[in-house]
Amino acid sequence: MIYKDVKIRSFAMALCFTAPFALAEIQQVSSGLSPNAAADLLFQLDTLQQEVQSLRGQLEEQGHELRLMKQSQRDRYIDLDKRISLLMSASLSEPKYISAPTPKTEQPIIQTPAKKVNALIASPLAPVNLQPPTEQSQQSYNDAYNLIRQRKFDEAEVAFTKFVNDFPNNSLTGNGYYWLGEVKLVQGKSREAIEAFSTVLQNFPGHSKEQDSLYKLGTVSDQLGDTVKAKSYLQDVIRRFPDSKAAKLSAGYLSKIK
Repeated sequence: MIYKDVKIRSFAMALCFTAPFALAEIQQVSSGLSPNAAADLLFQLDTLQQEVQSLRGQLEEQGHELRLMKQSQRDRYIDLDKRISLLMSASLSEPKYISAPTPKTEQPIIQTPAKKVNALIASPLAPVNLQPPTEQSQQSYNDAYNLIRQRKFDEAEVAFTKFVNDFPNNSLTGNGYYWLGEVKLVQGKSREAIEAFSTVLQNFPGHSKEQDSLYKLGTVSDQLGDTVKAKSYLQDVIRRFPDSKAAKLSAGYLSKIK
């Protein structure tokens, strides 16, 4: 498109420069031409002027399209930069997990197992029996997490996918699925991100990342156009974790949903 634009500009400029000279020459020699020849030259000049006007219109249209393309690319870059900044801000609060996690990870939040975690996703009847981190699983998790800090999101996606598959019942696996969801969001894979966040709720009830996963499910569902699910997730965060940061974020997001 750029090559075509340059050709049109060059041709238009040539016509603009040559048209006045052509008109001057016609005026100089018109006295020595027959009426038919003079009329033919004037017709050619009129045609040339119309072509110049047409080319100018095309140039203006293409210039407008180019400005729209640049604005669209700029908006996409700003959106991606915001996503990365939010992800990195969240990553600063991620614990190192030097030792085994607290018992909170293995305890269900609700007292009646038969209830649902929220209106859309049901919890298992009992907490999953999680294994404490081994040296191998801890190192694998740290390596994957460090890729996020380095903004190597493609590699982080592969690393976290391998981690959750290699250590499905590890006490760090819930964190692995959460960060896998965050990475997929940065990459624009919203539906895959929903699967990762949902896995935290389904397979790791009572996990420390449960409230954050619920909030993310609410925001992503809204972005995909499912307002009903979005409100249900966000309201569940506020109801179950009223004093949490996720609850404050959920309340703010709910106020913007129509």
